[in-house]
Amino acid sequence: MSETDFDFKGCWRLVDYEFTRSDGMVFHPWGEDPEGKFIVDEHGFMSAQIMRRGRPAFTGDSSDAEVMRKAYSGYMAYFGRTRLEPESGRLITRVEGSLNPNWVGGEQVRYFSFQDGRLTLRTPPIQAGEHEIKGRLTWVKEKGAEKRPR
Repeated sequence: MSETDFDFKGCWRLVDYEFTRSDGMVFHPWGEDPEGKFIVDEHGFMSAQIMRRGRPAFTGDSSDAEVMRKAYSGYMAYFGRTRLEPESGRLITRVEGSLNPNWVGGEQVRYFSFQDGRLTLRTPPIQAGEHEIKGRLTWVKEKGAEKRPR
């Protein structure tokens, strides 16, 4: 099966997520063992959610700004409609909703590759202070995710 024939449809489980800075430093923005799902349906609608494991639960007044910051800073989510550009190896999502309000109405570009049953999505370079960073997310398809309950 070629890369362009690979089926994005289904539910994918995150197995690795790391960023690499232009100076070679590698870091894990959602910890060494984040949890995540990337779901794509037959019409190209997608949803991606990633979280840091072990985030603290709300205690006391959940409207407290510091409590809210801690709870939401370890979570990322967005959804929208995707289009595939096999010739450039790009998966582009038109963002309809996101935890990050700056993404809404824009596009998120990921470069894709498949190897040994794994989907790797890479971000374009992102300027972060004096460094460029690039993200790499590795996913495996959940078994049975292509079957719908009746």
